[in-house]
Parts: sequence; C-alpha cells; structure tokens
Amino acid sequence: MSTQTEEKKAPTKAEVLNFYKEQIEVAKLRKELAEIVCQTAEFDARRVEAIARQAHFSAAGQQQSPQGMPEGVIPHTVTQEDLDANPELADQGIKVGDVVGITEKPEGVSDAEDEAPVRKLKKD
Repeated sequence: MSTQTEEKKAPTKAEVLNFYKEQIEVAKLRKELAEIVCQTAEFDARRVEAIARQAHFSAAGQQQSPQGMPEGVIPHTVTQEDLDANPELADQGIKVGDVVGITEKPEGVSDAEDEAPVRKLKKD
C-alpha cells in the first residue's frame, strides 16, 4: 500500500481575484437583503400599530353609549327601594346614589324563553 501525498499548490493571482469578486458579489447581495428585511420589518410594525389604533378607536366608538355605558345597558341610579328589594346589592358595596348598568330586556320575556328548547329522551 502506498501513500500518496499531494502537494498543495498556491492559487494563482487570477484565482484569488475571482474568489474575492465572488465574495464581494455575495456581500452586496447580503447587504441588499438586510436592507429589504429591515424595511419590511418597519412596514410590518407600522401596519400592526395602525391596526391597533383602528381597533381601539372603533371599539371605543361602538361600545360606548352617550352615558358612558356599553350598548344594551341602561344606566340606573340606585335608590333605597332598590337596596330594600335586593339586599345582595348592599353586600356588593353598592350604595344609594350609585349609578349601575341594567341590561335591556324586553318586558314579558323570561329567561326560559331565551333558552333553546329541550327534548326529552325516551327510555327503552
């Protein structure tokens, strides 16, 4: 068995110049890519910020009624009669004169009417 030793040749001037030209081209492309990625990140950040602002403004405008209550809620000032009829309000720390929100519900509609109908299963 013979062992061959290869001698390393020194690259020629033309080979070295070609290598560096290729490296320069690669570096230029990497620089352009980095600039594009940076611009894309800036645009994404602006887009997310604009979406957040839009959501904030639309939510604030839609959910609040003129009295400062959400839609479907009527403001009501608590009276002594309310506290007498609902002692749990006092337990919650509500006092006469406090403004609370009452959900709008048509008169004559009970909670049972809001529920889906229930079908009974037959036993075999």
